[in-house]
Amino acid sequence: MEPQFIKSFIQVVKEQIVKENRVQIDGLGQFHKVHQTQTQKKLDDGRVVLMPPKDKIEFKPEISHTNDDR
Repeated sequence: MEPQFIKSFIQVVKEQIVKENRVQIDGLGQFHKVHQTQTQKKLDDGRVVLMPPKDKIEFKPEISHTNDDR
């Protein structure tokens, strides 16, 4: 695949996720946003810090129901 296609594809996925849309690619899977709440993290020196909430993009592969991919 061409590098420009990859860059454009990633940009489209990001834009759709920001709009709260899922991106489904038949035969491949689905991209969607997952919200992670604020968490606590204990540092090596014993201090505890709060990690802010964040959104991330996850990919869920489509499961093939055939044995054609052997």
